[in-house]
Amino acid sequence: MPTDASAAVECVVPQRSMTRRWAPLRQRLLRPGQRLAACIVLLLAGCTWHHDATPTGPTPEELQARTARMNSASGLLNRGNYADAVVLFQAVIDEAPESVPAWIGLGDAHAGMEAWRQAEPSYATAAQLEPASYDAQLGHGTSLQILNRFAEAVGAFHRALVIRPDSETASLGLGTTYLQLGQPSLALPFTERAITLNNGDGRSWVARGAALEGTGDQEAALNAYLAASERMSPSPQLMRNILYSYVRLKRYREVIGTARSLESLEGPSADGMERTGWAWFKLGEYGRSAEAYRRATDINPQWWRAWNGLGVTALNRWLLSGKTDVDARGEAAAALRMSLRLNSNQTKVVNLVSQYGL
Repeated sequence: MPTDASAAVECVVPQRSMTRRWAPLRQRLLRPGQRLAACIVLLLAGCTWHHDATPTGPTPEELQARTARMNSASGLLNRGNYADAVVLFQAVIDEAPESVPAWIGLGDAHAGMEAWRQAEPSYATAAQLEPASYDAQLGHGTSLQILNRFAEAVGAFHRALVIRPDSETASLGLGTTYLQLGQPSLALPFTERAITLNNGDGRSWVARGAALEGTGDQEAALNAYLAASERMSPSPQLMRNILYSYVRLKRYREVIGTARSLESLEGPSADGMERTGWAWFKLGEYGRSAEAYRRATDINPQWWRAWNGLGVTALNRWLLSGKTDVDARGEAAAALRMSLRLNSNQTKVVNLVSQYGL
């Protein structure tokens, strides 16, 4: 599972309880009235009188075979042979549909194949059979979250956390699910709880940064993202979070440096180049700004923000020349009009074009 917390599959199969068998009554020892009373008692108890009743439930040999099948399925699961594990776990369930470890194992095997629509009902069945199973509730919450059933996922993660209050994984699951529900203030305490339980997990720091960003505390969000980068390999998404934190805080040189780091991870991007152009413009480096914006439009001609930047840098050159640089004016008009073709809902750009007769 994405939470890296696949439930461990127990290899002990609980023995089914034997069905109570009524011993035959020795009618010859009872008087007629006694026999009638005994029959009434049996009827009220809902029992059927069978002289040839036989015990039900698995034999010791069947239990031994089932346990061996569970052990084999668990071994396949641990080795990543998910499809074969599915077959064996399903075979156990066919024999013993009340086996919670088998349902959890089946869910884990489907989760290993990222077949979350198959994993979810397996975890749900396990949780229904044994509501106090942490592994069942956690697996159910994770599968529901991945299937975008966030409200249900919150309930499952809460139940897992009640069962195991010191679970970093359940805390992080709750935090990220609340973020997906657009409720960063509810996410924040659970992300902080996850960090308290495991300070070294970068994922929890990323989630905390996102929650703080959502509540408007940009400085704290940046610090959380930076803490995450110290605890995990920097991913493009994490670097992008750091980049936009610097943008919001108007730390222009850090924007440029982070954009370069992002480019080293995933190659040139229109987004990174456009942000670099913006930062250079704010620093008064108009030539570098125009170069970055131009690179952004080369990478993605549909990136209207970059066309805006290119148009503004050209307009700035025209104004600084005392409106004598006709090439700069023409470049500004072409770039801004291209931006409006890509996104006509830009009141500021429309006003700019109208104001300067572009």
